[in-house]
Amino acid sequence: MRKEKFIESIEAFCDPGTAEDWDNCGFQVNTEFPEVGRVLVALEVTSEVIDETIEVQADMIVTHHPMIFGGINKVDDNDIIGNYIQRLVKAGISVYSCHTSFDKMSGGNNDYLGQVLELVNIEPFENGNEFCRKAVTPFEVTFAEFIHKAAELLEVSEKCFNVVGDLTRTVYQVGWCTGAGAEFLQEAVDEGCDLYITGDLKYHDAQKAKELDICVLDAGHYGTEKIFVDNMAEFLRGKTTCEIIESKIDINPFIC
Repeated sequence: MRKEKFIESIEAFCDPGTAEDWDNCGFQVNTEFPEVGRVLVALEVTSEVIDETIEVQADMIVTHHPMIFGGINKVDDNDIIGNYIQRLVKAGISVYSCHTSFDKMSGGNNDYLGQVLELVNIEPFENGNEFCRKAVTPFEVTFAEFIHKAAELLEVSEKCFNVVGDLTRTVYQVGWCTGAGAEFLQEAVDEGCDLYITGDLKYHDAQKAKELDICVLDAGHYGTEKIFVDNMAEFLRGKTTCEIIESKIDINPFIC
């Protein structure tokens, strides 16, 4: 498949124009080779992911997290990103990223997380927040029970979770933002959520959640966004003629 046609296919369902101003969706590396036959989907580029891409002989990596944020002053093999760029170019591997554009889009990361967690009546926050979603639990469940089920469904150890709130509280309405979404805590309260799920919760965010009387499940940045691989792979299989391979590398940097 021609590379430009492949990118057109992605951008038809995931418009890079919807990305946040600070984001860097789109090409991270665009090599000279015009054809794309085999694509690896990964949460982000790491040295192990590059090894995997070379091993499966893929022409392109599609990631959620951009490899490059902001400008770079030089491409130096002694720097992490510089090393990645040089390895990718030498191997003829292009990299394209769909970050906040995929978080916001219908069927993207946030919609898909609700499906994975088996929640019902998934819908955006009423205040126009393009990232957050809310839904209801299909049956009565306590916060503690929800945590156990979430770990099972996300295939993440509960040891990786941080939780705030009353574990015996009945959870009905759930709000969430994949990745780092602690900034939307107040909005989750305003939406009537009993529980808010996100990643990267900091100490002061946790204290704020206690004061707001809302349960919070910090399932981790990785824990809430690892689903990108399955989700994006399915989109690409339905929209392109390329062979799509899902990365098998566990890139979670935390030991749980």
